Amino acid sequence: MLEGTVSVRVKGKIFEVEAGGFHLRPRGIEHTFFNCTDKPIRFMHLYFNQNFEDYLEDFFLKIVPDMVKNNLSPMDSRIAKRMARNDEKFGVTMFPQNLQAIIDKYKLIE
Repeated sequence: MLEGTVSVRVKGKIFEVEAGGFHLRPRGIEHTFFNCTDKPIRFMHLYFNQNFEDYLEDFFLKIVPDMVKNNLSPMDSRIAKRMARNDEKFGVTMFPQNLQAIIDKYKLIE
């Protein structure tokens, strides 16, 4: 973690990682991360032997903006289908049924 504090949720437990800290998760562990503060975060996320940056770029720069722009939830069929295609393409398992509760609880989208 380079700047700020990121919340990392692993199997239902929340870890707060502050600047200078790190969080290690082996591949295949259900997790998510988010910023529930009003301050910016900056971090490095390392993935070995995979093109995960392409997955994140598609998710955060295409899917999420469309979801916000059209006021859709992750469970909306159009969003869920796009996420499923992205998951299949990149070998990731997303749990869209879990996203809305996290978004609502931590007020991640206003």
